[in-house]
Amino acid sequence: MSDEPQKPTTDAADNSAKIHSDAIVQDVSGWVLRIGVILSVVVMILGFIISYIQRAPSVKYMEHATFKWSVHKLVFGVLHGSGESIIELGLLLLVLTPVTRVAVSVFLFTFVDKDRFYAWVTLGVLIITLVSLFLIR
Repeated sequence: MSDEPQKPTTDAADNSAKIHSDAIVQDVSGWVLRIGVILSVVVMILGFIISYIQRAPSVKYMEHATFKWSVHKLVFGVLHGSGESIIELGLLLLVLTPVTRVAVSVFLFTFVDKDRFYAWVTLGVLIITLVSLFLIR
C-alpha cells in the first residue's frame, strides 16, 4: 500500500447529478404531455356536450365543417358558449401540447441540465415548429 492520500473521485458525483437532471427533464416533459392531453380532451368533451345541448349537428355538417383558424373568431365563439368553438379550442390545445413540451424542454436543458448543445438544438426545433404552425399556410 502506498502512503499517498487518495484523491476523491468526482466522476461518480457528476454521473449521479447528470442522471438526476435527465430524470427531471423526462418527468417534467411527461407531465406537460399528460396535462395537455387531459386538458384538451376535457375541453373537447365539454364542447361536444354544449354542442348537443344547443343543437345536435348533423353528420353531413360535421363531415364538411372547417376549423376556424381565426383567433378572433375562436375567442368570440368560446366567450359566447359556442360548442363548436369550444371543440376547436380543445383541438388547438391538443396541437399546442407538443409545442409546449418542446418550449419547456428548452428551459430545462438550459437551466436544469445545463446542456447548451441540446438547448440550442431544441430551440431550433421550437422555432421551426412555430414557423410552420403559424406562418405557413
